[in-house]
Amino acid sequence: MHVEVDNVQVVAQRELLSPLDHAGNISLNMGALNGVPRVGGAVDLMRLLQYTPGVALTQEGTTAMYVRGGDAGQSLILLDGAPLYSPSHFLGFFSTLNTPHLSGLTLYKSGISAMYGSSTAAVVDIRTRRHIPERFGIEANVGLIESDAALQIPINDRFAIFLSARHSYTSWLTQRIVKQGSISYHFGDYGVGFAADLGRVGRLTMNTHFNNDYAGVDAVIFNSRGELNWWNALGTLRLESTVGERLVLENVLYASIYDNHLRPTIVANSYDIRAGVGDYGLKSSAKLRLAKLNIAAGVDYAFRRVRPQHIFNNAVEGGVPIVEQSSEAAIYGSVRWEAHPHLNIDAGLRLSLFAHDRVWAMPEPRLSLEIPINADVRLWGGYNLMTQYIHLVPQSNMSFATDFYLSSSEFVPPQQSHNFTLGYGHQTLQGTLRWSVELYYRYMTNLIEYNSAILDVLMGTGEQETMLYRGRGESYGVETSLGYISPKLDVQLCYTLSKSLRQFDEINYGVAFPANSDRRHSLTLIGSYRPSERWTLGATFAYATGAPYTEAVAVYLAGNIFLREFGAYNAGRLPDLHHLDLSATYWFRTKRLQCHGINLSIYNLYAHRNPLMLSLKVAVDEEGKRIEIREHQHFVYTIIPSISWTIKF
Repeated sequence: MHVEVDNVQVVAQRELLSPLDHAGNISLNMGALNGVPRVGGAVDLMRLLQYTPGVALTQEGTTAMYVRGGDAGQSLILLDGAPLYSPSHFLGFFSTLNTPHLSGLTLYKSGISAMYGSSTAAVVDIRTRRHIPERFGIEANVGLIESDAALQIPINDRFAIFLSARHSYTSWLTQRIVKQGSISYHFGDYGVGFAADLGRVGRLTMNTHFNNDYAGVDAVIFNSRGELNWWNALGTLRLESTVGERLVLENVLYASIYDNHLRPTIVANSYDIRAGVGDYGLKSSAKLRLAKLNIAAGVDYAFRRVRPQHIFNNAVEGGVPIVEQSSEAAIYGSVRWEAHPHLNIDAGLRLSLFAHDRVWAMPEPRLSLEIPINADVRLWGGYNLMTQYIHLVPQSNMSFATDFYLSSSEFVPPQQSHNFTLGYGHQTLQGTLRWSVELYYRYMTNLIEYNSAILDVLMGTGEQETMLYRGRGESYGVETSLGYISPKLDVQLCYTLSKSLRQFDEINYGVAFPANSDRRHSLTLIGSYRPSERWTLGATFAYATGAPYTEAVAVYLAGNIFLREFGAYNAGRLPDLHHLDLSATYWFRTKRLQCHGINLSIYNLYAHRNPLMLSLKVAVDEEGKRIEIREHQHFVYTIIPSISWTIKF
């Protein structure tokens, strides 16, 4: 018997983190976010990813992604298939993602399919809404720092429009962070989506995303001021067609542009510093399902324009900005074979090509094995070779968009990583209790470290390529996860023991040192409790070993000048990071609205000062006879209470 239906609605599970898939990857359930404590009244997806195994907790002030010892620029973030190059707002309070506009998110960190490239650590695949809703709907959130809203508007049973917007009013908060002078800051995120059911032709979806940050600082005491503006503009057009019952075709056109512009004035010197990147691409794929085989194949192409950081100084002739034009293409194929009831094989090969000042052709094999021992126990393992042709050059350990990108070249060759994983998963008590453990090892080549004197940067002297060191690295560790789900209580406990090292001939006398992403211990807890239909209580706890840094080990007095002597590179550690967050949501019920409620959240309940950096503070008494040297901790914020109103119908 053959039955045709127009629409199939899949209802997601209530738990926040989905069970690990056959390769240990993780999905976030968008419908379960209401029970999670909020920062400033909003739930941030990128921050929540730091509560999953293998993703390092970062210091306050950033939402950078450090996955299994990789650097921030080694994780590819895709929004409907298009790269999103700068996913964070200032100080890491929020990412640039407007949560109500999204339908799902998956983090791939092992067993990565051959369809994904341009990354050596992980892929975050974010999807916007694509279904045709049956009725008009709105989801809105009003908080103390920002407010957001999303609309779903069905035109008829075949066409729909999705709108979302978020805007901040943060000046009152930034004024309290900056003690001297004044600072103004605001940001916004905006999205427009369109979905159309074209019958036999397929389903057409369009999505656009734009976010913008502006910060202005006037430090009167230092006779300095400055402005910083950065933005992303992204658009995708997707056509998904089904041919018969077994073949699915998908074609995606996209454009993604990122730009940052810094204009500081220090005393009498003014600077104009700008950088950016733009991608224009096409992805075409086919998926065929047979009896025991799932076959996928496709091609990708992207034309890329990279503008490395260029500094113009009014006192120095700065030259002409450089624009690097390149092309990146790939052809791939993969097959998932259910070879035996106790053996599934997923094998693929991606051949990537890159053309800039020369041409690279890199084969990238992928292999994953899954062994379902029974319905509740399984093993998995795999190997991936990943290649990345664009390099992020970090200049700050905060979400402060002065980082810039470089294309691979003869001097800066493509990065590569060899990734090995072995995992075990077990569920019991009818699936309510789940436990998993996964071992990983990663070896990375052609890594870069940025080395430049601040005077060279501001004066525009020296070539950027000469400020880069090339090296290699390795990371390894074990990830464990324990989860429990019941009608009223959900708990997810994760622990990661890991080590990440870097080795550069020019740094630390060639001796390996801890990577910036190295966190020896990481422990996270997410809990949600529903004592009644009206109340939802949530809690999160995070603990991690402090980030490595190069510490000053001695101070000398030469005349009237204090000189610092620094120890081995990244040999010091910031104090351990930890905070406890709580939330309570009371849901009102009315006839007209599906639900609306008040949320009270407290971030960092016990007001622990998680330092962003450490410095030595030298104090001299009035007579100049007694000198005191103290370690000074610089932190961004401590306890953050917030209240917000959420509405859905």
